[in-house]
Amino acid sequence: MENFVYLLDSDTATFRAAELCDRNSIAAISDLIGSDLIQMIRFDDMHSLFVDEEGLRAGLTSFTIFDGYPTPLAGKIALLGGDGSQPYCSPTITMTEAARRFQCCRPVFDPVFVPADQMGQKGLVVAGAVETLHARIDRRTPLLVRDGATMKFEIRETNRIALFTSVR
Repeated sequence: MENFVYLLDSDTATFRAAELCDRNSIAAISDLIGSDLIQMIRFDDMHSLFVDEEGLRAGLTSFTIFDGYPTPLAGKIALLGGDGSQPYCSPTITMTEAARRFQCCRPVFDPVFVPADQMGQKGLVVAGAVETLHARIDRRTPLLVRDGATMKFEIRETNRIALFTSVR
């Protein structure tokens, strides 16, 4: 590929190189991301990120944390070389270096079961019933996809919060 970008998909937590057909066209970047409304964010002095401006919306099933950026990003993210003053070019850093700055996140629900020795209303023991659900955010570094093969997977951190508790 002569002109390529790194494309991060938060839904699948994959990071891969993709061909950029026209490096002078924002429409080509929009097509890769799958959005007509895109935002440019500085990755560093030599690179830019393009993200779906409307990616954060109700019903979100995944999102991405970009190191040093104050809010989560959603949808596909394209990393290109250049700062916008000239036509964009292929990234000059490796995919591995770029992937270290991202965490792909998804909400996960863990059931908490009633212990066997716990009594419910009217003395009824409901062992194995779901007492509550705990929500946590599963954070992963992106899987690197090269030539159809995935490389490197690591769970970084998990944050837990209580979602709801049953009333007795």
